[in-house]
Amino acid sequence: MKTFLVYCLLSLASVSIFAQDLTLDDVRKKYPLATKNDSVCKELYNALNGKADGTDVLSGYAGGVTMLMAKSTANPFSKMEYFKDGKKLLEDAISNNKNDIELRFLRFAIQDNLPSMLGYNENLEEDKSYIMKYLPMLDKRELRKAIANYLIKSDKTDDKEKASLKKYQN
Repeated sequence: MKTFLVYCLLSLASVSIFAQDLTLDDVRKKYPLATKNDSVCKELYNALNGKADGTDVLSGYAGGVTMLMAKSTANPFSKMEYFKDGKKLLEDAISNNKNDIELRFLRFAIQDNLPSMLGYNENLEEDKSYIMKYLPMLDKRELRKAIANYLIKSDKTDDKEKASLKKYQN
């Protein structure tokens, strides 16, 4: 019983520490892990929940993480609620920052991975074209590299586009 209580306290402490020190760079690092790990997803969701107002990049990531939460619940109504809430956060962030390549990439990656039956795939070509056009101007080297690496692996990118992205892999 004591071990269980200690574990609970440590878990709560790590979540509160995570929430206090959360920066955009932290979110950028945690987000890819959250796509593969439910506990990281929940941790990131809890840290971002209530902090996003739909106006910035962090709000876009909050939307993405909220949509990811749908994977970790069995209840179909909860799945749809997470999806709709996350989509609204992401779309609001993009609406307020139409020229933000990171948000456009986030939406592209989400739409690229969602089942088509959800009907949230209408921006794939538009976002890919925008990203391909403005990626060379992105001054954040690590972000540019991550975007290029993702697009090279995506089946939504043709061979010519993949060849032009190779220069950003380093």
